[in-house]
Amino acid sequence: MGALSRWLVVIVVLLGNIAFWLHWFNRMNSTGLARRTIKVSEKLIIAACFLTPTFVVWLDGTWWYKWLVAHKASSMQSATISVMPWTSMFFAFTSLASLAWHFPSWILARFRLHNPPRDVLRTTYERFDLRDKLGDGVFAKRWVQVLGHAPGNQLHLIDITHHEVSVPRLASSHNGLKLGHFSDVHLTGLMSFEYYREAIDRLMATQPDAILLTGDLIDYDSCLDQVQPLLESVEASLGCYFVLGNHDRRLKNVARLRSMLVELGWHDLGAEPRSVVHVDDEIYFIGIERPWFENPIRNVLEKNTIHQRTQAPLRIGLSHSPDQIQWARKLELDLLFCGHTHGGQVRLPWIGPIVAPSRYGSRYASGWFKCSPTLMHVSRGISGTHPLRVACSPEVSSIVIRKV
Repeated sequence: MGALSRWLVVIVVLLGNIAFWLHWFNRMNSTGLARRTIKVSEKLIIAACFLTPTFVVWLDGTWWYKWLVAHKASSMQSATISVMPWTSMFFAFTSLASLAWHFPSWILARFRLHNPPRDVLRTTYERFDLRDKLGDGVFAKRWVQVLGHAPGNQLHLIDITHHEVSVPRLASSHNGLKLGHFSDVHLTGLMSFEYYREAIDRLMATQPDAILLTGDLIDYDSCLDQVQPLLESVEASLGCYFVLGNHDRRLKNVARLRSMLVELGWHDLGAEPRSVVHVDDEIYFIGIERPWFENPIRNVLEKNTIHQRTQAPLRIGLSHSPDQIQWARKLELDLLFCGHTHGGQVRLPWIGPIVAPSRYGSRYASGWFKCSPTLMHVSRGISGTHPLRVACSPEVSSIVIRKV
């Protein structure tokens, strides 16, 4: 084995180590554990990712030096794979097994990200640089402004994505129905109120028949006073619907946020489903907020939803996380709308997103996915707690449903 081959083996082993710890990092952020527990676990996982190979090199550095660097035959005789120290052997085997396990699903995820299902008939987008209108007033903090000017950071952009999708069972009366979907607003005080206002106004300009908000509206109690002025003008003929997410749980009084939204005319799908009639045919909306909030009568609601299949031609689900896709399939929902992953927030060239807070990793980072019979849309969101967006611009979405 030549020197180049040896170094390639080392690189592959290190990639496997990263894949192993990245799996647990993503998985940890999909749980309903307390925020403090998750943050401590994140730091431990990141530390383990770097310290594990460091420990192996410290312990078996002599062997690795001989195997990689030494050129004398006498030195190489004691540095063959067959006599690799057990610590290095365990590390290499675990890393390679992790890479072999995750690589196929990672490749499939790249394919899905770039090849939407056939149910998606058309997708176009309009991109707006909000600095053209607001200047540096897009940012609420000086350090965020500096970061926002960093090359490649798309923090100040907003995409209005327009989709046309087909739903096989759609009633003729629902043909052409338009839904507005936004997620992960993250009122944090880092971006200006005008930034959020512009994003919502541009969604409302598409004139949706129903508005869907899939969680993480707010991070801090100090931003609660922004909720009413931001959403008070948002209305649609078939109603506005919401579920809450993991960051909303950080509030001292989550019930206050729910009541504020309800007072503004929004329907709390985390509490109960809702049916509306559109041109003589029913549309059924249901939400789930697991694993962060549990509805004590969830099983009853789900049984009613299954029964509702014979009555409602169109059934729409809201979930903060795409991890609830199996829940949607169980209830035979036609459409599921989610957020939470922020599209990965940072997308590497040719690689795409690798960090996504989901039990599925970056498989459902953003876009459309068909898990029959459910067609799922995952939004990249409007903002986030970390003001960094690399090749992953914020978005709001307008979805027109067609009967084909």
